[in-house]
Amino acid sequence: MRRAAAVFLALAAPAFAQERAPLAGDYVCVYGCRPTDVNPSIAIAGARADCMNELGGMFHGAVLSPTALACFKKTGTLAPDGVTLTWSDGVIWRRHGDAVQ
Repeated sequence: MRRAAAVFLALAAPAFAQERAPLAGDYVCVYGCRPTDVNPSIAIAGARADCMNELGGMFHGAVLSPTALACFKKTGTLAPDGVTLTWSDGVIWRRHGDAVQ
């Protein structure tokens, strides 16, 4: 029985982690962007955020809450729509699949 529970948790852990990391994903920069064809992205691992900017540069930051992170020496906040990420300097990213181009 314990082994079955351990196997279930091992298989379910990625799904649970994704639920706790609504910031993670691929984005498209839609406002205040630098001209480039690289899509920014965010990966979450515990309290760590790995952020790729629209130039392809990788930066390490920190998760501040389920909807906020610090990266690039600024703060990003996910809107209630779960799609729009607004950075403290005014730059706006939208989830890749939902982006308006």
